[in-house]
Amino acid sequence: MPRIPGDKPLKSIALVLVGVTVFAALVVLIVRIAELAYAVPPQLTQAPADTVTPTAQPPTETPAPTATPTATPTHTATPTPTVTPTPTITPTQTATPTATQTPTVTPTPTPTQLPPHRPTAVPIPPRDPEAYPIPTAVPRHPISEEALTVILLGSDRRPDWEHWNTDAIQYVVIYPRIPSVAMLSIPRDLWVYLPPLWMGRINTADMHGERRAYDGGGFGLLNQTLLHNLGITADYYAKVDFSGLRGIVDALGGIEVPVHCAIRDYWPYPDEDGEYRMVALEPGVHTMDGKLALWYTRTRMTTSVFDREVRQQQVLQAIWRKARSGGLLEAIPSLYQQYIQLVETNLGLGNILALARVALQVTPSQIAFHSLGRQEVSPYVTEGGGSVFVPNWEPMAAAIDRALLPPSPSRAARAAIEIEIWNGTSQPGWEHLAADRLYTHGFAPVVNDGNGLHRSQTHIQVFGEHAKGTGLPTVQELFRVSDANVTFMGASENDARLRLILGEDYHPCR
Repeated sequence: MPRIPGDKPLKSIALVLVGVTVFAALVVLIVRIAELAYAVPPQLTQAPADTVTPTAQPPTETPAPTATPTATPTHTATPTPTVTPTPTITPTQTATPTATQTPTVTPTPTPTQLPPHRPTAVPIPPRDPEAYPIPTAVPRHPISEEALTVILLGSDRRPDWEHWNTDAIQYVVIYPRIPSVAMLSIPRDLWVYLPPLWMGRINTADMHGERRAYDGGGFGLLNQTLLHNLGITADYYAKVDFSGLRGIVDALGGIEVPVHCAIRDYWPYPDEDGEYRMVALEPGVHTMDGKLALWYTRTRMTTSVFDREVRQQQVLQAIWRKARSGGLLEAIPSLYQQYIQLVETNLGLGNILALARVALQVTPSQIAFHSLGRQEVSPYVTEGGGSVFVPNWEPMAAAIDRALLPPSPSRAARAAIEIEIWNGTSQPGWEHLAADRLYTHGFAPVVNDGNGLHRSQTHIQVFGEHAKGTGLPTVQELFRVSDANVTFMGASENDARLRLILGEDYHPCR
């Protein structure tokens, strides 16, 4: 396999802007494709583990959402080409490069209109009854005309390759007027019908559509595949070939990522003795450079492929926050020329600018992440021996419905519920992980280190005469707090509705 060259800083910034514009979803795709950048050799000489501890100073912003890992399903990994490794694991901060001047682009003040109609299913030709069975097309999900849908693809295609896969597939639903965003992660190994061809992995639809001159190319066949098997279609698409996550994170000067569960895996770069060291990442908020972020998003030695997708979404959120706070969103028009050279898409500059405005206006309570995970799919071995996933339709349909609907009023109301967090554990910084959990569910957490407070059990204090409108039931469920450990305190001295006091029984990994 050819060695994959690094990106120039300007291209890294341009790709950051693209990812952030569509709420950094392209970054998740890049992360998955970046997994192809290197592979740990099968025979490893294990050196003592390097433990990476959380950064001493937590970020000023609330960390990004995460989810609790569970057991690893049976899965066959895709072989990956190797890349020349480098010898260090120390995260480094890289200043954001200054973009070179580019031709002036006059922004379109309004976004391009949605397509006049969304695609309908293509006819399925009669087949030999002795051939493989074709699954029945699923019912079509209604998609609001107020919604903008984009399918984001990450491709491992190379100039000299005749075959390629889109190993990252993210379906994004945006309601610009609210504004709100939902992203649905679709497993690359989902075994589906590619109409009107055959059964195959969903990550091959783009390749077959382009190579067979399908109507609409790869996007056309993928849209028909989504419609037949999932009941959804996309208005737009954006596709990137390989690009280094490391350059993107380093161009931003590093990112802050909350790590809820301890992770151990081999570092993919040999040390000066040629050994591949075991790295352990402890719970806490970590400052990550490009190399560490790439390792964090690809590892699954002690977790699963589904947990890895959640970590990729964490990195997505961290990049979005960093780019948003650094003012990179406003630079989109000047870097549009670099953008169109790096990304294949039918999104115009007007759409990009409209999405950038949404990215600046959207609040955490209006961003939701969904995935087709363990409940929505089942492991399956094909006749050829391939390990894939097949849909469990009823739970999958429910997950798709959740992604398509705008946020509920109750979730939007949580953004006004301030919850104070005190750390009564012996673990410094865990209050930020608890804040991350609340942030995921739309609340407004305010952290406090506890001033030396120690509790054996987690408690909740309610300010006011009743719990209505405080989100108490949800917080109790999230942190496993019994009614016996809930106390009503009367009026608050500030705007907090609840105070969550973490005890030694709290652990962020559950």
